[in-house]
Amino acid sequence: MGSYTKISHARADEILALYELGEVRELTPLSLGISNSNYKVETTKGTWLLKISNDKNREQLAKEQQILLYLQNKQYKYSLSPLPLKSGEFIYDHETEFGVIYPFIDGIPPGPGDQTCEQIGRALALLHKLCPSDSEIADYGLRPHEEVGYGPKEILDYTREERCPEDFRQAVEAIFPDKMESFIAAGFERCLIHGDLYYDNTLFDHNYLAKVLDFEQAGIGEAILDLGISISGTCLEKGFLSDSLVVSYLRGYESVRPLPNKERESLGNAIAQGVLSIALWRIKRFRDGDLDPTMANSYLELVTKALIYSQRKRSL
Repeated sequence: MGSYTKISHARADEILALYELGEVRELTPLSLGISNSNYKVETTKGTWLLKISNDKNREQLAKEQQILLYLQNKQYKYSLSPLPLKSGEFIYDHETEFGVIYPFIDGIPPGPGDQTCEQIGRALALLHKLCPSDSEIADYGLRPHEEVGYGPKEILDYTREERCPEDFRQAVEAIFPDKMESFIAAGFERCLIHGDLYYDNTLFDHNYLAKVLDFEQAGIGEAILDLGISISGTCLEKGFLSDSLVVSYLRGYESVRPLPNKERESLGNAIAQGVLSIALWRIKRFRDGDLDPTMANSYLELVTKALIYSQRKRSL
C-alpha cells in the first residue's frame, strides 16, 4: 500500500525534535503498511522508521507498544523496540499526526519458500512459547487478541449482523456447518499471538529472518488460530496453499513448540478460520469503514481461498 499521510521534511524535523534522534537529512516514503504511513528517516544520529497512524486510535497504538516492550523485556529478538520521546512516552502526538518511531532495519519481505516458511514457523513458535502470567498481563496491560482481531466467536457473531455481506455469511456456513461449536468448545491453549503473520510482515536479510513486523493485531489469544492465520498467508505457491510448504513451516514451528494432538487435528479448520479472520479484518476496515474504499471487495479473494482450503483433504 502507499503512504497515506504526506509529511514534509520540515514536519518530520518537528516530530524528530520530540526525540533525541538528530536532525533530518533525508525523508523517504515507504510503500509498506495499510494502517500506517511509513517513512525512512535518515538523521545526523542514525536511520529510523517513522510511522504515522492512519487507522488505530491512540489507545490501540499504546497497547501495541506495551506488547513490544514486553517482548523486548523477554528478549524476543524478532520484534522492533519502540523508541522513547524525551518525555519518556512512546507515542508522539504532533498537531494532526500521532505515531511511533523505531530503529530502521534493513531487509526485504521474502518470497514464499521452504526456508522462508521454516524460519517464520520457528519465530511464531518462539512467540507462542511466551505465555504471560496473570501478573505480567496486568503489569504490561496486555490486551486480549479479540480487542483488535477476529477469532471464531467474532466471525460467527458478525455473520448474524444485518450488514454482513451475504457471500461471507454463506462461506462461513458452508465451511463450518456446526457453527464452529466444536472448535470454540475445544479450549485451545492461549498465549501471546501475532494475529497477522503473513510472510510479507517479515524482513529477511541474506535469506535469514531479521524481524517480524506489525504487531497491530497482537494480543492474548489461541495459538492454533494464529498458526492458521500465518500458514494461510505464508505457505503459498501461486496464491494457493502448498502442502510441501506447510510441512516446512511445521518443521520450523515444532522444533520449538510441538503441536498438541487436538491442535494438530484442528489445523485444517484453523487455516480456513485464519483466512476468514483476515477477510473480516478487510471487511471491517474497507467495506464497513473508510480506510481505503477502493479495497471494499478485497475480502472476496480470501473468501474464495477459505472455500478452497475447506474442500481439499490434507494430511497436515
